[in-house]
Amino acid sequence: MPKTNNDLKSKIETYLSGVDNDRFISLCRQRKAARAAIAREAIRWYLDNLEQIRESKTESEISRSIKSMTDRICGMLARQGAQTGTLFELTWQNHVENKIEDRFVAATNLVKSKMRKRLEDDEKAIAERMSKVVQK
Repeated sequence: MPKTNNDLKSKIETYLSGVDNDRFISLCRQRKAARAAIAREAIRWYLDNLEQIRESKTESEISRSIKSMTDRICGMLARQGAQTGTLFELTWQNHVENKIEDRFVAATNLVKSKMRKRLEDDEKAIAERMSKVVQK
């Protein structure tokens, strides 16, 4: 029976740095295995896991990008919150002089109510869009 391409053996030769070679020899001694066997196992493992390694790098890059965007958005929200808080505090401090505490509290409650309604409406719209996607 003639040999197929899969039966053929090929020789691979490479050089390692002194430190890497020492680590490699130490591993071979620990495992009590021949250097060729360890090298074959390492190459097979790498070939079997190459796609996962690539995906992992891509996921890592995506994660870093998302974290960067999240940090930026959080920073913008923090600045906006500080500015809004400053305006709110100035208005609150000023109400004593103008005796408009009732109007101030009513306006604050109205804004909170509108914000809650807006969030509820947005949540309903998102839920409706998602249900259409899931039903398809």
